[in-house]
Amino acid sequence: MKKALITGSETFGKYITNPTKWLALSADGKVIAGYEIHSLVFPSVVLNPEGVENKGEATIRKAQEIGADVIISFGMASEVKGFRLEKTGVNWVYNKKYLSEKENNRPLEPSQPEKEKMEADLSHWDIEKMKELFVDANLPFESNISNDAGQYSCNSWIYRTLLAMNKQKLNIPYLFVHCACTEEAIELVSDFDRSKVLIKKEDMLKALEIVLQSYKS
Repeated sequence: MKKALITGSETFGKYITNPTKWLALSADGKVIAGYEIHSLVFPSVVLNPEGVENKGEATIRKAQEIGADVIISFGMASEVKGFRLEKTGVNWVYNKKYLSEKENNRPLEPSQPEKEKMEADLSHWDIEKMKELFVDANLPFESNISNDAGQYSCNSWIYRTLLAMNKQKLNIPYLFVHCACTEEAIELVSDFDRSKVLIKKEDMLKALEIVLQSYKS
C-alpha cells in the first residue's frame, strides 16, 4: 500500500489549539484515499539549538524510514481564506509578533545563502482537479498558489524540508498546505478579527483526502 507522511505542529502565540496537530493525530494509522497515513507533530519554533536535528531533517528521516510515497505538511495562518497551497520556502526569519528582536532578521540556516529560495515541485499534483474537489466538498480554497508562507514557522518547515531532500538528493513529492483558524483555536483570543474565514477541524481530514486524491501517482 502507498504511504503518506503528514506533518502538523503545536500551537503558538495566543491560539489554544492548532488544527494541524489534530489532523496529524487523527489521521495517523488510518487509510485515506488509498494511502496509509503516518504522522509527525513538531513544536512551532523557528530556530534550533546547535546540533539538534531540525524538523526538515526529521521529516525526511521519517519519510525514508517508512518508504513514504509523498509528504504533506500542514500549517495554520489566520490570513488564509480556507486552504492555500504554498510553493516557496526562504532562508530568512522575520516575525515581530512571535519572535524577539534578537531572533529576527537572520537566516534559518547560516551555512546556506541568505534569503535563498527553494521551491516545491507542484507538478506532482493535479491542481485543477484539486480545486474542483474543494468546490464539490464546499470547502474554501484559494485558487492562487502562494509564494510567501511568511517568515516564521511554516516557512522554516518548507525551506528545511526541501533543503534536507536536496542535500540527500531525494525526490519525494512534497506539498505544504496552509489552513485557516478554527473556532477552537481562537476561542480565547479576544482581539481576533472574527470577519476572517474560519474552518472546522473536521474539514482538515477532508482536505487531506482531496490533496491525496489530486496526487498524480
